[in-house]
Amino acid sequence: MSHMQHSVEFHHVCIEYESWRYERMRRVTQRIRVLEDINLSLSQSEIVGIRGPNGSGKSSLLRAMCGVHAPVRGKVLVFGKPPNLFDPKFKRRIAYSSSRRTSLLPDLPLADSFILRRELFAMPCSDWERRMHSLVERLSLGALTNRPPREFSQGQRARAELAIALLHGPSLILLDETTEALDLEYLPGLLALLSEVSADGATVCMISHRPDDLECAHRIVTIDGGRVAADERIQRRAAGN
Repeated sequence: MSHMQHSVEFHHVCIEYESWRYERMRRVTQRIRVLEDINLSLSQSEIVGIRGPNGSGKSSLLRAMCGVHAPVRGKVLVFGKPPNLFDPKFKRRIAYSSSRRTSLLPDLPLADSFILRRELFAMPCSDWERRMHSLVERLSLGALTNRPPREFSQGQRARAELAIALLHGPSLILLDETTEALDLEYLPGLLALLSEVSADGATVCMISHRPDDLECAHRIVTIDGGRVAADERIQRRAAGN
């Protein structure tokens, strides 16, 4: 598989957080470095799996791609430019889904979340309707569209979150443990869908602790202690071999 164009580039990137605690009635702040000298690139049409222990910096890596965390050293480039969450064109090209946050309207029917996404991204109605019906079918959401997400199981909510993330046709898809709540019976269908999206030109970067979730990945990057500990390209057997 040949990749000519990078969607994401990290050049000697360091990310720090500010943390604070109280000592003897005084507030004490400190800087905590969560990513250290990261050099990494993600290519167009590539699926990259991210794994590593809890607290290793995996989520910080994805949030840096979104522009939520700015590096204190080095540079992050997404589509050739520093990521900017205040740029509407940039926001239309990415999708970020996390198991720790929701893009769903919890008390309204799931269909309303699809409508809100259409308005937020100014999607043409014909394109929105085509993509929505396709995702509802592929992710088995038909019986859920008239129910509010607060009534969903964790697995149902994960499928709905993935549909919302993919709805506007993003070029960069960032999945932060979103797939881990997915019922295993739906996993093959999702991995096939991500492979199709990738073949159409999108870059997918997904974090998971479950090896099965990363079966569709072309590369597996291991983050440990805020550094890239390994970057392995997956050699898959051709069908029938």
